[in-house]
Amino acid sequence: MQTEEKRWDILKKKTERYERRWNMAEDGSHIIAGISGGADSVCLLFVLLEWKRTRNIHITAVHVNHMLRGEEALRDERFVEELCKKHGVPCRVFRIDVAEEARMRKCSEEEAGRDIRRACMEQVLRESHGDRIAFAHHQDDNAETVIMNLIRGTGVKGMRGIRPCSGIYIRPLLGLRRREIEDALEEMGQDWCDDATNHQDIYTRNRIRNRVMRELEDINPKAVGHIAQLSDKISELWEYMEAETAKYKKRCFVEDEDGWILKKEEFLDVPDPFRKEIAKSILAQICGKEKDISAVHVENLLGLMEKQPGKEVDFPCDTCAEKTYEGIRFRKGERKKEDNSGLFIRIRVFPRENGEKNWPDTPYTKWFDYDIIKSRPVLRNRRPGDYILIDRQGNRQKIKKFFINEKIPKEKRESIPLVADGDEIMWIVGYRQSKAYQITDKTTTIMEIEIYGGE
Repeated sequence: MQTEEKRWDILKKKTERYERRWNMAEDGSHIIAGISGGADSVCLLFVLLEWKRTRNIHITAVHVNHMLRGEEALRDERFVEELCKKHGVPCRVFRIDVAEEARMRKCSEEEAGRDIRRACMEQVLRESHGDRIAFAHHQDDNAETVIMNLIRGTGVKGMRGIRPCSGIYIRPLLGLRRREIEDALEEMGQDWCDDATNHQDIYTRNRIRNRVMRELEDINPKAVGHIAQLSDKISELWEYMEAETAKYKKRCFVEDEDGWILKKEEFLDVPDPFRKEIAKSILAQICGKEKDISAVHVENLLGLMEKQPGKEVDFPCDTCAEKTYEGIRFRKGERKKEDNSGLFIRIRVFPRENGEKNWPDTPYTKWFDYDIIKSRPVLRNRRPGDYILIDRQGNRQKIKKFFINEKIPKEKRESIPLVADGDEIMWIVGYRQSKAYQITDKTTTIMEIEIYGGE
């Protein structure tokens, strides 16, 4: 009678096939492994120990204590240290206050923790002359990532989900389900640490894991596997799109003596499916990082191509794009006002923080709904016909009438700076902000405008 194959043996064979398919590491490689103490990372450690036995792989473990869960976090740290010591694996432990780092970086604790873990592992990779960094992501993580990217408004690239190999990063468990991992560890009699916060809906990923994925699997138990198959197919599509995008981008985005320019004639020859990818690639290159580029920035760049020469749009990282007769020219740095009064305008664009509703009211710094601004805000003086919206119903008031009502002397009126969006006044500096541009519950992106300088 044939005995049933053990779960751990099945898991080992699956990871071996997966590693060969993606060629994750050469024999004798030094792999830096992120070990949190959870079931997935404990399984990763045992998979790498098997590689060590059969392929002479060297392992260094890295554990990052985020200092968010008090004694529970110290318990995880001690567990990882003892597990690694038992199996003869060097372990580097980092203690970093993620809550404080998130506050300083002005991002979520989830994002700060992810960036810090990666930075710690890269540090150990450099110091120990390692070859690869191994993460313990599995198939359920991948499905959650695809869903999360989808609801955030991703393009083709985001639908690829988590990739098995990406540069120095490898994910040997990406072909496994979470329950396969836990079942195999239970069969071995190997325990792990359970992070209680994973069962709380305090992060976006947790809500997707605990609510959305459960509903999807109730509808179809194979939902996670199907999402994984889709991400593989889209990855193949993306490789083709990426190659075509690079080819078209090289034709239409060129550098000359005045900097970078997106040439209109060549860009309009690009097939529609590639234009957004080219626009996003250009903005990522100019701004220096892709994560600050959102769908609205891509749409604004594409929309600028249809504007009259002279129109400008601001982008993250002090980047400005100006429509010219040839196309769109990019430049870095702050924009100055149009006259010579000694005042300057500083503009910053950033995503709205979740739940934030109160915006400071200071005379020379204001916050506006970026998504409804039609053109580059400029600092200028009064012109005939200028008006400002005074209420939510769209009622206008001429700037001249406003000055009269405020009893501003005639000799002073011409020197009062105005921030204008085309012909519409966004802000009478030092006095009043247009109701049309104020932040509402629907605002997703903020433009901060500061006026400085002068006597």
